[in-house]
Amino acid sequence: MQKKMIAIFISMTLLTLVLMGCKLPASKAPEIPEDGVRTTPIVIVTSPSEGIAGGLLGTEGPGSQLEEELIEDFFEPTEAPTPTIMVPTLTRPAEYTLQEGEFPFCIARRFDVDPADLLSLNNLSPNTLLEPGTTLKIPQTGTWGEGTRSLQPHPTTHTVRAGETIYSIACFYGSVSPEAIIAINQLEEPYSLSTGQTLEIP
Repeated sequence: MQKKMIAIFISMTLLTLVLMGCKLPASKAPEIPEDGVRTTPIVIVTSPSEGIAGGLLGTEGPGSQLEEELIEDFFEPTEAPTPTIMVPTLTRPAEYTLQEGEFPFCIARRFDVDPADLLSLNNLSPNTLLEPGTTLKIPQTGTWGEGTRSLQPHPTTHTVRAGETIYSIACFYGSVSPEAIIAINQLEEPYSLSTGQTLEIP
């Protein structure tokens, strides 16, 4: 009889707990006051033509002043670096083959050698006429000793006349090499020139 009473008591206790659990209010999300909400604007930049995708939270959207300022800052153009042109250093060779428009005194000026030494080394007289393709031996000692090596002042610009070549123009200025003119004007073989063309002379 005592065991039966204990079992009934336990059953009644469990039933009471179950009923009390059913009456508890359901859980819900915490309430946040409206003035407590904070948002952070998000910017997604695609391209200037498409603008800012979705605009800005809390702004007027695409076309707003803030959007235009962001696009201007993001796509601000940068200046392209100016390419560096390397002018080859003129060195004195052991031999040189004459090109169209060149002559011994021109070569002596260019390579800073004594013209008398150049003529003597090649068994030439001052009035000897040489054809293009003639190879001259270049003295490895001595310097040009008859005043300035330049025939015309430079750096300057030069307007090409009919019949001129890179080599004859270099001889016209005296102390300028054809390679320097080719480099600074970024010319490509066969270095054909047009009448009226303007060249930079270093």
